[in-house]
Amino acid sequence: MEIFFKNITPEEDTAEKLLRDLKALKDDTEELFLATGSKIAEKSKQKFLSAVEKARAAAHEVQDQAASGLEATEKAIHRYPFSAVGVAFGLGLLIGVIVNRR
Repeated sequence: MEIFFKNITPEEDTAEKLLRDLKALKDDTEELFLATGSKIAEKSKQKFLSAVEKARAAAHEVQDQAASGLEATEKAIHRYPFSAVGVAFGLGLLIGVIVNRR
């Protein structure tokens, strides 16, 4: 699969950065739980850690859906290039008319 528009995504992959941030949050929170000892209930600790894991799973799912959507879009553009250009032109024209309408 070829990707023609590499500049659509930022230099640093946002999903990977989110996952790194979630891991850092989880690690820091575990350190906090260890430092506070028994002051924080075990139920609260488990609830937070499960929420972090759910967020991580959701981020992976969104990343997978975005990748499949990108692949489907590229296939459609390769299959119908003139239609894709026509739709892009029409949307640009419509947005231009709406913006300049005052």
